[in-house]
Amino acid sequence: MITTLFFVVAFIAAAVASVAGFGTATITIPFLALIIGFKQAIILIAFFHGFSNLFKLITLRQSVNVRLMLLYGIPSVLTAIAGAYLLDIIAPEGIGLGIGIFLILFAVYSLVNPSRTLPERNYILVAGGLLSGFTAGLIGMGGAIRGAFLISTKIRKEMYIATSAAIALCTDIARITTYVSRGNLEPQYYWYIPVLFVIGFAGTRLGVKLLRRLPEPTVKRVVMVMLLLASISFILNYLGIINMGQG
Repeated sequence: MITTLFFVVAFIAAAVASVAGFGTATITIPFLALIIGFKQAIILIAFFHGFSNLFKLITLRQSVNVRLMLLYGIPSVLTAIAGAYLLDIIAPEGIGLGIGIFLILFAVYSLVNPSRTLPERNYILVAGGLLSGFTAGLIGMGGAIRGAFLISTKIRKEMYIATSAAIALCTDIARITTYVSRGNLEPQYYWYIPVLFVIGFAGTRLGVKLLRRLPEPTVKRVVMVMLLLASISFILNYLGIINMGQG
């Protein structure tokens, strides 16, 4: 029953992430970690994350901003591999706390000052890619940082989602390859992969339909609310109020 409930949550997460540009891992990893443990949950959700991003990219491929994808994506891939290698070495709790504090300040500032945007300077995009890739590889939740950086530029909603999906897919492939090559995924959990493939397709299809109907300001507000929720979950986990399954 709890596994079935997880799959329902995963469907909702895929739909939400297709509007917000992130949230698949943030929503599903804590839930799946209660069933199979944190490290196995990170690996399986990497597959789910990759499937969802692939479907988003296929649907919105004409909206990808190649410049943003390269400047942000290449550093993200490199640090995702580094983070994946450190999965068994570094305790992720402290990193989660730092990310939570950063995101909550960023989201509050953006909601209070909705007209403010980040300049699309190369070093800002590279820095965002380095940080989100490392976070994705180590704790499986780099999407919130990626969303914060990309939504703060002036790109339109479809371009934001498509570019974010392209970047995330590159990161997903890098870390999945690392996990698999190191034999991190235990065989008894292989059966989750085809089920998550189907759920990822269905949830993403619904989310993209919603995205196309929502106005630009609403999408940006959804992203900021999701950033607040993600940051609060990181902080509460560090304080031990909720359990995101570390260890």
